[in-house]
Amino acid sequence: MKKINHFQLEKILKDRRQKDKKTEKIVREIIERVKKEKDKGLLYYTEKFDKVKIKKIKVENKEIEESYKKLDKDLIEAIKISSKKIERYHKKQIPSEFTLKEETYSVSFKFKPVESAGIYIPGGQFPLISTVLMSVIPAKIAGVKKIYIATPPSKNTHYILGVCAYLGIKNIYRVGGAQAIAAFAYGTETIPEVDIIVGPGNKYVNTCKKIISGDKKIDLPAGPSEVVIFSDSSGNSKFIEYDLKAQMEHTDGLGFLITTDEKLGEKISKKVKEGYLMIVKSQKEALEVINLIAPEHLQIISRNPAFLVENSVAGAIFIGNYTPATIGDYFAGPSHILPTEQTAGFFSGLSVFTFLRSYAVIEAKKEFYKNYGKYIEKLAETEGLKNHSLTIKIRNN
Repeated sequence: MKKINHFQLEKILKDRRQKDKKTEKIVREIIERVKKEKDKGLLYYTEKFDKVKIKKIKVENKEIEESYKKLDKDLIEAIKISSKKIERYHKKQIPSEFTLKEETYSVSFKFKPVESAGIYIPGGQFPLISTVLMSVIPAKIAGVKKIYIATPPSKNTHYILGVCAYLGIKNIYRVGGAQAIAAFAYGTETIPEVDIIVGPGNKYVNTCKKIISGDKKIDLPAGPSEVVIFSDSSGNSKFIEYDLKAQMEHTDGLGFLITTDEKLGEKISKKVKEGYLMIVKSQKEALEVINLIAPEHLQIISRNPAFLVENSVAGAIFIGNYTPATIGDYFAGPSHILPTEQTAGFFSGLSVFTFLRSYAVIEAKKEFYKNYGKYIEKLAETEGLKNHSLTIKIRNN
C-alpha cells in the first residue's frame, strides 16, 4: 500500500471522479446507435465488446430452467439461505401510508411500485449471482410487476440464469455494458423500455446511467468497489489484510486503510500491494478523511466505535474485527448495491424504496373554502397568479 497524506488523498479522489470525456464520448455514440438501430445496434456492440456473435438477444425459458439444474446442491442451499436473509430485511422496509383528516378536508400519503424495472447484472469478470439476489428481491417485495434482466454473454452466464430461475425471472437478455442500459432506457424490438434502471457496472455502465437519468429513473452511481477500513491497535492485521484484498479484487477496486496505530499500518501495507495507507492521530482526524472519501463500504475496528459509527458518511458501515464487508456483499440482508465515487452523502443504497413512487391524495369539502379560502387567495394574489386565486374564490361563493 502507498502511504499518503491529505493533499495526496484529495488528488486521488479528484482524479477518480473527474469526468472522463473519452468514456462519455463513446457512451453517447453507443446510446445514439442503439436508439437508431435498436436490436441491430445491440448485436453489433455485443460482437465488438464481448467478442460473441449471438443469434438471439432474449434467453429462452428452456435455457433458464436448464441452468438452474446445473447448479450444485451446496450452491442452491447457499442461495436459498441468503435469499431468506435478504427477503426478511427488505420486508421490514415497506413504508407506512397515512391519512390526515380535518372536518373539511383530508390528505393522504401513498406508495405504489413502478410498473417495470430493468436490472443490469455484470458478468464479464465474475458470475455475480449475489447481485441478482440483491436487486431482484427488493424489486419483487416492492411489488414491481415487470422485471427484466440484462447480462453480458459469457462462460458464467448459466450461474446468473440459474439464480433467475430460482427467483422466477423469465425475461433475460444477453446484452452487457452501456448498450444494455441504453436499450432499457429507449427500447428495442426485443428489449422493452422500462421505468427504472438499476444495477452496478463499470465506468461505461455508470456513465450511461448518468446520461440517461434525465429520461429515466436510475438507482444510484454504483461503480467499482470501494472500502475504507479504520482501525486502532485492536485491529487484527490478518483480517484487515484480506478485507482490503477482497474489495480490491473487483476491477478498479479501491481500498484505504486509516489507522491510529502506525505499526499496524506498516505491517499491513507490506502485505497488501494495492490501495492506500493513512496514519492519523485521532478518530476526529479519521472522520474527516472518511467523510471526504464517503466510501461505499466502511469498516470500523475500534475499542470505542460509537463516534465514528454515528458521524461517518458511507454506503454501509461494518463494525468490529468480525464484520467484514463481505458479509454485506452476500448475506446480512441490505442490498450490496451501494453509492460510490463520493456520493454516499446524498445517495442511498438500493432498497425497496428504490422501486416505489410516492404521491398524495387530497379531498376537500365545500366548507373548506369558508375556513381557509381567504388564506389561499392571499398567497396566490401575492404571487401574481390571479387565476389561481379565482379557482378558490368561485368555490367560496
